[in-house]
Amino acid sequence: MISFADAIEQTLLEQDSPLVTDYDVFLTACGLFQTRLYKATPIKRLPLDWDVLRSRGMIRKLVNRQTLASDQDFRSGVWRLVQSTRVADAGEAACIADPFCYVSHLSAMNRYGLTDRTPKELHITRPARQLWNSLRDAKVEKEAPPRHFEDAKSLLLHFGLGEALRRRPVAVHETKYPARATIVRGQKTRVADIGATFVDMLEAPHLCGGMQHVLDVWEAHARNWIDKILDATDAAPSGITKVRAGYILSERMGVAGTRVDAWRAFAQRGGSRKLDPGAEYRPVFSDIWMISLNV
Repeated sequence: MISFADAIEQTLLEQDSPLVTDYDVFLTACGLFQTRLYKATPIKRLPLDWDVLRSRGMIRKLVNRQTLASDQDFRSGVWRLVQSTRVADAGEAACIADPFCYVSHLSAMNRYGLTDRTPKELHITRPARQLWNSLRDAKVEKEAPPRHFEDAKSLLLHFGLGEALRRRPVAVHETKYPARATIVRGQKTRVADIGATFVDMLEAPHLCGGMQHVLDVWEAHARNWIDKILDATDAAPSGITKVRAGYILSERMGVAGTRVDAWRAFAQRGGSRKLDPGAEYRPVFSDIWMISLNV
C-alpha cells in the first residue's frame, strides 16, 4: 500500500512539470481519491472526503516534505516541484500559471525563427477576462468531478502576470479573439500558431518590430507558410487585416489565388485605412486594396 501524500507526490513528479498550481494539486488528488489506487497499488489513510481545505493542508504537508516550494514570481498558488529535472523559463511559467495564455507577437516570431531580433520583453497574450472566465468554467467542467466543480473552479485562478517573470520583462496583452496555440515540444509553453502570428503582425505591427520589419518578414517567409496564413487570415474578425494581407501577398509578393482575391470584398473606397495602423496617413494608395501605403 501507499500513503495518500506519497501517491500525490509521485503522480505530480511523473507529470514532468517544473511548476504546479493549487488547481493541479487539487485535481491530481481528486483522481486518486476517486480510484483509491496509485496505479495498481491501494492507497491507505485516505481522508473521508476531498475539498479545498484538505487540499491546502496537503500542500502544506508537501512543502514540509520539500516536495513543493513557493515560486518567487507568484505570491501564492504556484509551486516549484523541487525534484523536477526542469526549470521553467518565463514563457513556460506563464503558461503553467494561466492555462489559456500563450507566447505571441515578436516573441512568437522569434520562436519560429521568423526574425533575428531577440525581444527584450516576453510578449504574452491572454483572453479578455469575461472570455477567460468562460474558458475556466468549461475547463473545470471537463476535468473535475461534478461534485468538486465549485472547489476546483475556486482554485483555477486568473493570476496577475507581473512586470517580470524570471527577471525578464513581460508585456501582457488581452484579446477577445485568442489564437490557436502550439505546444512547444518537451515543455508546457504555448505559442501562437504560426498563421496567427502572421496575422498578429498586421494587427499590431508595433509589437512585432514595426511595419517595415513585418513587411520584410512576410516577403522572406510567408510563402513557406501560405496555407496556414490563408486559414488564419480568413478567420480574422477584422476586414482591414484581410486587406493588408491581400495587398502584401498580391501586390508585393505576386501571390495570387481565389482566396486572396476574395478579400477584395473588404476594401473600402473613400476611407482612411492604412497599411501601418500606427503611422501617419499618406496620400499614396493601392488602387485595388484601397489602402494608404504609409510605410
